[in-house]
Amino acid sequence: MDDLYNAIQDGYNIDIIYIDFAKAFDTVPINILLDKIESAGIGGRVYTFLKNFISDRKFKIKIGDQLSHNYETFSGVPQGSVLGPLLFLIFINDLPNEIPGNVGVKLYADDVKLYIAHKNGIEREQLNKTLGILEKWTELNGLEISPSKCFALYLGKNNMKREYNIHGLKVQETECIRDLGILIDSKISFNNHINMIIKNAYLKSSQIIRIIKSRNLNLLVNIYKTYIRPQLEYATEVWNPQMKYQIEKIEKIQKLFTKNIYKKCGLIKVPYEERLNTCKLEKLIDRRKIADLSTAFKIIKGFTSLNSQKYFNLSNRSPRRPLLLRTKKYTNKTKNNFFQRVVNNWNNLPNEPFKINDPKKFRSLIKQYSND
Repeated sequence: MDDLYNAIQDGYNIDIIYIDFAKAFDTVPINILLDKIESAGIGGRVYTFLKNFISDRKFKIKIGDQLSHNYETFSGVPQGSVLGPLLFLIFINDLPNEIPGNVGVKLYADDVKLYIAHKNGIEREQLNKTLGILEKWTELNGLEISPSKCFALYLGKNNMKREYNIHGLKVQETECIRDLGILIDSKISFNNHINMIIKNAYLKSSQIIRIIKSRNLNLLVNIYKTYIRPQLEYATEVWNPQMKYQIEKIEKIQKLFTKNIYKKCGLIKVPYEERLNTCKLEKLIDRRKIADLSTAFKIIKGFTSLNSQKYFNLSNRSPRRPLLLRTKKYTNKTKNNFFQRVVNNWNNLPNEPFKINDPKKFRSLIKQYSND
């Protein structure tokens, strides 16, 4: 997301192509996968284990009560397994080496997207050429692209929306697409995503109130924390709302749920803040703030693979704590960028949390400050 925000900040348009591989996990050639596992430097017992895990797998076909004889599989990684996505990632990990430097590529298991920042110039032709490179790579590696399930998302106010093709078929344009569980729209407003999680949260809330017969307040709160709140907090670092009406819509879910469980348990009506204290809950807006700060801490302290110097400009003016400086000015369109948004909250923290080097202890301490 930072790449997209920075490009828009600098006046660029962005074209993103989302790639869909047809039956990706089922069609990976085992012999090619084993070669790539070795090329990744994996050997010894680990290689032997992986080879045994994916080789010599057999299956039968059942029709009614009749079973066929055994068939041996020469392709595919086991779906539903912990190792499946990792093995597929190893399989496609050499793909970025084929992509030109000015074209971005992001991989996660079988989710692949290509993108380029441009000002409606010849740069876009490079993305079309890259799709041709991708076609050749898939042919060499035994995979197949499903053009009808590939989509183009265009960002930027003046984007002329160039047409892209895969195997001679036009890539469909979309105004909104699910990207690793988050709905990304062409305006990067996250309205669609917020509306989706709110709708699902209300549905689950009503189901819990209706189905669960218990009137134990602690039990109902734990069910909420297990089945509803995580849905409202998944990847908030990406889509954390800044508009007041969005913040209120999300908070209203917790307000209504605590009100309903109070009623269900026969408790008297009390203000929202008092219900939070009794249920040992925090406001959702405060939890999103804590999530932002915790993620920033992990990046700055080296607990992630991200290079903190690329994303944060640290000031040494204060000997007791690292202050953050904005790397560039931001506009209304890009102010929700995590790396811009977290700066003020980080700099407003007291000195005590910066003496800590453990992410869990840091989160616990700033949570205490939030509750005070």
